[in-house]
Amino acid sequence: MGIIVIKPKKTLPISITGETCNLQCDHCKGHYLKGMVSLSQIEKKIRSDNYKSILVSGGFDSNGKLPFIPKNLLRSLKEKGFKLNYHLGLVSEEDINNIMGIVDEVSFDITLDEEIIQNIFHLKKTAEEFKNTFRLLKENFPISPHIVLGLNRGKIEKEYEAIEFLSKFNPSKIIFIIFTPIKSTPLEHITPPNIKMVQELFLFTINKIPKANLYLGCVRPSGDYREKIDLLAFEIGFRGIVNPSPKVLEYLKRHNLIEGYFEECCAFLK
Repeated sequence: MGIIVIKPKKTLPISITGETCNLQCDHCKGHYLKGMVSLSQIEKKIRSDNYKSILVSGGFDSNGKLPFIPKNLLRSLKEKGFKLNYHLGLVSEEDINNIMGIVDEVSFDITLDEEIIQNIFHLKKTAEEFKNTFRLLKENFPISPHIVLGLNRGKIEKEYEAIEFLSKFNPSKIIFIIFTPIKSTPLEHITPPNIKMVQELFLFTINKIPKANLYLGCVRPSGDYREKIDLLAFEIGFRGIVNPSPKVLEYLKRHNLIEGYFEECCAFLK
């Protein structure tokens, strides 16, 4: 069986807060918002490029969620035929009711390590609140659970608890991303988790949730590390890889191992 190569150029990532984030997590400090499109740029972008879907995200507030939802704009985009994937954070029932009917997918990070939650995310929240939010989202929307590996200063520990928790819901897919040090952040000198630790977590997941499609998401270190992780994901039996390293992509092409290509956010894959 081959693998799906994902290059999400037809999904427009928007930040409803621009480059502003009140949370200022230690691993990011708003870095990822810089590559997103602001609300004022959306109309121009969708006129000039052939997008099919939109990732709705932004900087989180002190409660760990988007500070507001531009419902009228999003409804307009939905009516124009765009699929919408939301990265909402720790929402309430009121937040969910606010976007009912204009959601195709929700992406949610399953973080059960309170060291990360409180000292890296700077949230006065608990692992149980993350679990409760996942349950609430799953009851109302299609959901793509994400797990970040190594965010606790390069260690992989409570990620196993996240897999155990997800196994109770028999998810159809799980998206993995890997901690990547970013310059000018408190974690810039932290080493990503070693390949062996990642492999063990992947194998544990396959054993625990054998029917789930596994995807390697868009965030992971570059260079030799990326090449090794991408090849590992293929060899273990992942369903898809977002932006595989050039060497791995060439290897997959040369041996006719590519099952297909997908040009939107991997959360839209089943």
